[in-house]
Amino acid sequence: MNCNHPVVRQFILESLRYWVTDFHVDGFRFDLASIMTRGSSLWDAVNVCGSKVEGDMVTTGTPLNCPPLVDMISNDPILSGVKLIAEAWDAGGLYQVGTFPHWGVWSEWNGKYRDVVRQFVKGTDGFSGAFAECLCGSPSLYQEGGRKPWNSINFVTAHDGFTLADLVTYNEKHNTANGEENNDGENHNNSWNCGQEGEFASSYVKRLRKRQMRNFFLCLMVSQGVPMIYMGDEYGHTKGGNNNTYCHDNYINYFRWDKMEESSSDFFRFCRLMSTFRQESESLGLDDFLTAERLQWHGYLPQNPDWSESSRFVAFTLKDSIKGEFYVAFNASHMPVTIGLPERPGYKWEPLVDTGKEPPYDFLTADLPERDTAIKQYCHFLDANLYPMVSYSSIILLLVED
Repeated sequence: MNCNHPVVRQFILESLRYWVTDFHVDGFRFDLASIMTRGSSLWDAVNVCGSKVEGDMVTTGTPLNCPPLVDMISNDPILSGVKLIAEAWDAGGLYQVGTFPHWGVWSEWNGKYRDVVRQFVKGTDGFSGAFAECLCGSPSLYQEGGRKPWNSINFVTAHDGFTLADLVTYNEKHNTANGEENNDGENHNNSWNCGQEGEFASSYVKRLRKRQMRNFFLCLMVSQGVPMIYMGDEYGHTKGGNNNTYCHDNYINYFRWDKMEESSSDFFRFCRLMSTFRQESESLGLDDFLTAERLQWHGYLPQNPDWSESSRFVAFTLKDSIKGEFYVAFNASHMPVTIGLPERPGYKWEPLVDTGKEPPYDFLTADLPERDTAIKQYCHFLDANLYPMVSYSSIILLLVED
């Protein structure tokens, strides 16, 4: 679209206002929003700003620091009060995650969060520090510009690309059904099939895939910022490895209520409980960025984080006015580890979530049958302030009175 052409931008503004005032839409997500920051085909200062500007020569399509359309939306008395979310890139190669012109009111689909989290969770070296940044709401992208953690829309999957289940099932796209000889769709998905391609795999591979799905979802729920979940991921919807399903009006894209009900005792339960945990925690989804008053980083040993290139372990403790304090750790290595826990005199650590355990023991709710027995299995470790983690797993421990 020729978005900053005077006629076009007025049409866009009037359409947006109409949807808000007449249909009570509470916000907009702009697909390929960076197109709105490019110079129009009739660019000149008189057309755009109402007066001449000395030396103002802009080639059609040039990215603008202060694009008129985004400026007008941001300062409109009606539109500035609704949710404005940018997919901060476009089909022409412009990538503006963290730099989209925002006037303090725009949030962004954080594509860098998606890419870093996918890389770290599947065990790629060199991403521990970047992964920690993602957990904190990506301050390097948003803090300097005066924005907040909630300006980061965190996501692992979306309508474009693999579903969460396919992300851990396929290394390659399988788009033949789209009729373009598998030439359409993204080729670089940062996915990992956990050892075998496709749905027909060994029981070990299938268990690892479920574990990785829990790891991704736990990461979303403990990250500062706004989590975005793709519809169907909560029950493990698959598109058979097709990562570009825009052209299908069938079961590939339909929400499968029958599948969700089948999964109610497994992944859907985990997602529901993790979502509740986030909602009940005062320290998750903060209005400002974390500081050392709340947050402390750890490695295999307390207060000894490892940000080296080979590190595949990230852990932190977070103080919470409702939960007290909790410990979160991610082991993205192919090797199991036994970690040391921070000393808290008069208190002890109690397991709540361990993605390495089979359901329903992956999340130990208060009403879970044999919960006490499950906790006792950890006692000889916890009494020594230790905790064993299997490969590719994540945990949440709560601090309780001893």
